[in-house]
Amino acid sequence: MGLRTMFRPSFIAAALALLTGIMFGASAAIAAEPIKIGFSMPLTGGLASNGKAILAAYQMWEEDINAKGGLLGRPVKLIYYDDQSNPSLVPAIYAKLFDIDKIDLVFTSYGTNLSVPSMPVVIPRNYVLLGLFALAVNSEFNYPYYFSMFPAGPDAVREFSRGYFEIAKEQKLQTVAIAGADSRFRQEGGGRRTRERDQDEVQDCLRSELSAEYC
Repeated sequence: MGLRTMFRPSFIAAALALLTGIMFGASAAIAAEPIKIGFSMPLTGGLASNGKAILAAYQMWEEDINAKGGLLGRPVKLIYYDDQSNPSLVPAIYAKLFDIDKIDLVFTSYGTNLSVPSMPVVIPRNYVLLGLFALAVNSEFNYPYYFSMFPAGPDAVREFSRGYFEIAKEQKLQTVAIAGADSRFRQEGGGRRTRERDQDEVQDCLRSELSAEYC
């Protein structure tokens, strides 16, 4: 009885010490795992100049934050692929980021046209998505975990074309034509405002340079 009583505290102490060591080792291993941030970026193609500048800024931040100890005690690792300024390549890239690279955080690519295709991939996975210079991307999805990084204010759709219509109104012009690429950005930035007809004095007409259609 006395022997059993004597051994019980020492056994418990040894077990706790072992458990503490295992937990500390596991915590250290978890802390060593990087926080992986995934995105595509136009590094070639028509938007390459913008994409390369943005990537350079991201990499500067990555280097700076890691030099300061990372986030939550973990290093940050950027995982990215060139979408070649081609929206059709974006969905497969984001599927790879989630399914193969196992990213922790996700950003959109640059701009409206390259951001929209990532939404249907991200939404079913319920990840927070940070949008970069994407105009009204979430208007049709209404995804609650989408956050936009855009410097044109809360009414960005109208701000892009506001100046054109104000000048037209001041000059008492009767017709305004806005030419632009046949893309989501042009449709949102120019098309939505013209569809709303919020300038009574201006009869506006939006032409797509590719489809050659008039409103």
